[in-house]
Amino acid sequence: MSQDIIDGFYASIPELHRKYFQFYPEYIDKGNSELVKSAINKLIMFHNVDVVSGIVSYKLIPDITPIIERQKKLAFFFDLGEYLPPLTSFSGSIFFNSLQMWQMEYAIGRWAQQKFSGKGAILMSVYEAGYQMHSSFCQGVFSTGMDEIDLHILPHNPNVSNNVEELEIFLDRINKSKLSYLHAMFCGSEANDFYKAFLKSGLQNKLPLIVSSYMATDELLNGLINTELNLYTASGWNYDSLEEKNVSFKKKYEFSVGKRATEFAVLGFEMGELFAQMIPELQKNELPQLIDILKNTIIIGPRGTRNFHHDLSLASTTIDIGKIILKEGKATKIIVDQGEALKYNNQAFADIHLQSVSGWKNPYLCI
Repeated sequence: MSQDIIDGFYASIPELHRKYFQFYPEYIDKGNSELVKSAINKLIMFHNVDVVSGIVSYKLIPDITPIIERQKKLAFFFDLGEYLPPLTSFSGSIFFNSLQMWQMEYAIGRWAQQKFSGKGAILMSVYEAGYQMHSSFCQGVFSTGMDEIDLHILPHNPNVSNNVEELEIFLDRINKSKLSYLHAMFCGSEANDFYKAFLKSGLQNKLPLIVSSYMATDELLNGLINTELNLYTASGWNYDSLEEKNVSFKKKYEFSVGKRATEFAVLGFEMGELFAQMIPELQKNELPQLIDILKNTIIIGPRGTRNFHHDLSLASTTIDIGKIILKEGKATKIIVDQGEALKYNNQAFADIHLQSVSGWKNPYLCI
C-alpha cells in the first residue's frame, strides 16, 4: 500500500519539481500505539520531516495529536474508510485522504434493500466486525424503512487453517432462514474459504450475493474464474472510467511505474495533485498559511471532487454499484446503478458511532 501511495504521489508531480519531495520510511512492526508514537517522534526529531504521513486509523488520532501540535508539524494521513470520521473535529494540523469504504457499505446496503426487499443477512469475520463497515451497511438498509437484518460472525479459531466447514454450517442456517440477500465481508484466506463454501452450498443460483470491495478485487476473482457466479459490490473508484481525470491519471501512473494502477495509487496521486499546487508555500513552511490552504483547497482527481479537512463537510466519493458476472472463464463487470452517500448531518452518522464499542484500533504507520 505505502509504495503505491508514494508512486502515485510522484506520478502527479511534474518531473521538474520531484526533487523537492523525499519520503522517509519508518518500520513499526504490527503498529501498536506506542510504536507509532515512537515512529512519529523519530520522523520529526531525527529526520526533521515537514509532513508526517502514513496509513493511520482514526482511533489513533487522540494519541498522536499532542506530538503533531507540540512539534508544529503538518500531518497528512490515509485511511481505507474502515471507520467513519469522528463526530467532533480534531486538530487543524491533521488532514486525511480516505477510500471511504464505509460510504460504499452504506450505499450498497441501501441499494440492496431497495433492489431485493425482504430481510437480508451479513456474514463476516471477527476482523471486519471490529470496524464500522457492517454498521454502515445496516444503516443503509434501515434508511429504506426496513428495521431488521441478521448478523453472523465467524468465530476466530487460530488453530484452524481452513474455515470452509464452519462456513458451510453458517450458510446452511442462512439458507433455512429464507432470506432475500446475503452480504459477505471477509479478507485474506477467509475470503477464499467463503467463496469455496458458498459455491459448495448451491446458493449461487438462489441467493443474491453482495460482497465487500476487497472481495471483488482482481486477485480474488482470478481464483473464481472457472466458476459460474454473480456478485454485487460497491466501488469508490472505477478503473475503467473514461472521465478525463481518470484517464490522465492512469496514463501518468502506468507510464512512470510500469504496472496497473490501484486505489492506493489514487490516494497518493490525489495528495500529489494537492501538494503540487502548494510548492511555493511548502518551501516557505509557514504552518498557519499551509493549514489555511489545505483547509480550503479542492482538487478534481480520478475519483472526482476531493477535499481533505474533516470538518464534517468532506466531499463524498462517487459510488458505483457494480455487478460481476463470472462465466465461461471470464469476469464481466458492469455498473448497474449509482449509490447514494450518507450525509454527515444524518442521524445515522451518529448512530453508527454509538454502535462501535469494541475499542478496536489496529493502528499502523506505513510511510
